[in-house]
Amino acid sequence: MCVGMLYVPAMTASPTKALLCSTRRWSAFLLVVVGLVLPGPGCSRYAQEEVVAYSTADRQVNSSTAGEVGSPRLCVAGSSVYSVWHDDRQSDRNQVFFDVGRASGQTWADADVQLSLDPAGGTPVAENPDIACSGDSVYVVWEDDRDSELGLKNVYFAYSDDGGRQWYPQVDGVFQGGQRVTTDPDGEWDALGPQVSVDYDPELSPDKIVYVTWYDGRRGAYDIYFTRNVNAHSPEEEIRLDTDLPGSAYSAHPIVASDGLGGVYVAWEDSREGSNDVYLNRSMDWGVNWLGEDLRLDGSGDTAADAFGVTMAVDRDASPTTVHVAWHDDRNGAKDIFVAGSLDAGATWPTEPARIDNDVEGGANSFYPSVTASEGRVLVAWHDDRDVGYDIFLRGSDDGGQNWASEYRIDTDVVGSAHSLSARMARDGERVALVWSDFRALADLEGEPHPDIYLRTSEDGGQLWSEAEERVDDDPQSTAISNDPQVAMAGPLLHVLWTDYRLGKADLWYRSMPAP
Repeated sequence: MCVGMLYVPAMTASPTKALLCSTRRWSAFLLVVVGLVLPGPGCSRYAQEEVVAYSTADRQVNSSTAGEVGSPRLCVAGSSVYSVWHDDRQSDRNQVFFDVGRASGQTWADADVQLSLDPAGGTPVAENPDIACSGDSVYVVWEDDRDSELGLKNVYFAYSDDGGRQWYPQVDGVFQGGQRVTTDPDGEWDALGPQVSVDYDPELSPDKIVYVTWYDGRRGAYDIYFTRNVNAHSPEEEIRLDTDLPGSAYSAHPIVASDGLGGVYVAWEDSREGSNDVYLNRSMDWGVNWLGEDLRLDGSGDTAADAFGVTMAVDRDASPTTVHVAWHDDRNGAKDIFVAGSLDAGATWPTEPARIDNDVEGGANSFYPSVTASEGRVLVAWHDDRDVGYDIFLRGSDDGGQNWASEYRIDTDVVGSAHSLSARMARDGERVALVWSDFRALADLEGEPHPDIYLRTSEDGGQLWSEAEERVDDDPQSTAISNDPQVAMAGPLLHVLWTDYRLGKADLWYRSMPAP
């Protein structure tokens, strides 16, 4: 337990435009008006901030509060909790940082580590990292424009084999700020949205195989690219995974997952048919060879629907492996949630995907699914506004997605009364945790509420859930914006990472909690 200091403003900085100029009157124990502060852009003058001391179990991860953090990512292996993010503490230019919590997140390093160094001494921008881990091995990728005079990005990669204490590759014993993955030494095109995954099973092989995918514009419109490396050696030759004509259509935002048995799967958004559709390619030999023709998953009909928010889960415990890809699209009017599932390791897929939200088709907007799968049971969570305010819903299947049970509403406040957003799930067999960002307010608090992070858990694969949700961030409720939650489960603990404005700017905060 540590003592924190909460800056309680009448107007708190926020990326949510609807909250930027909101006013509020705080309960007497929270706020005493002591003067005026300079207004933010487009806002009138507001009351002076007051600092209120409180006790918290939360931990601030970034060691500098000079900048704004973004794109947090979390990975847990054994008793180590690894986090990466970008922030602009250095002259408003984003750089990529890393920190580790040891002893299951109880002890964090005093200072974070900047990974996106530039030996040439320039002024690059590095951002949007992703992370994967296995034991003491940690792998990070990000976008970096150090090679370009035009601000165009390459994908960079760094790794550690000792739990984040030392980073590689090194030259003469000195870490060089990562290794360029993309074959663009002069930064002549953008390479964006890198994602990383790792396979390691010592019972199958001593090798750790790292997969990296991204999208870039070397041929015109964006295409999907992939590479891999073995034991963090130099990346192998890039492979283009979308199989239409190179550069002919927008293909972007790939995600990568594997089954640990040689199956590697990459799904993405693709506009070759005129609208935004969902495509997938797969490899069955650890990413060496891929299908000569990629697969469209959102149905073969001639539709003008646009699909976004693609996510994927691979059920490694099923035999054979099952693969489930979820997204939202507007084929019925407002956005609905769809899932396509393969029960044979991606060899065959249904002709049409299953619609998961079971209110009226296209009657409400349902957004950004999160999907998990284990031992044949598939869960999909999302937020939708069927009752005006967004709520979190969940639906499950016990047969690999062939049949689905009824929906279950996860947030337990008054239906539609407050926006609940950004559902994220973590799973270990039958144990499931679901976190989200929630705008509910104290009963005696007037004005626009700020979001907090909430949690519910299940011990039986998502069929029954804890009686009520629990709030994760433990600063005074609804006083500061907490959003973009990331969650992982390892052994007896849940690990939650999020962006938090309690100190006035976007910082990175963490908390561990008992797992179900």
